[in-house]
Amino acid sequence: MEEFKGQKILNLTTKFQMIDLSKIKWYDGFKCSKCGSEKGCEKSYHNYHCYGCNQVESSTSNTLFHKVKFGLQKVFLIVF
Repeated sequence: MEEFKGQKILNLTTKFQMIDLSKIKWYDGFKCSKCGSEKGCEKSYHNYHCYGCNQVESSTSNTLFHKVKFGLQKVFLIVF
C-alpha cells in the first residue's frame, strides 16, 4: 500500500487556480441543458448563451458546485 505524503497548501491553491470548470463541463463543445441546442457563445465569467432558447448557463449549473456562493478555490480547500 502506498503511503500518502501530503501536499503543501500553497501548491494546492496554485494548482486549483488553473482549473477552468467550463472547459471540463463542455469538453466536447457546448450543449444547452434546457433545449439541447449546440449553438451558443461564451459570455463573461465562463457562462454560455444558448442561441436556441436564449438561456444563459453557468459552468457550475447542474453540477456539485451549483449555487455555491463563494469561489471554487475555497470549495477545493474545504474538501482538502
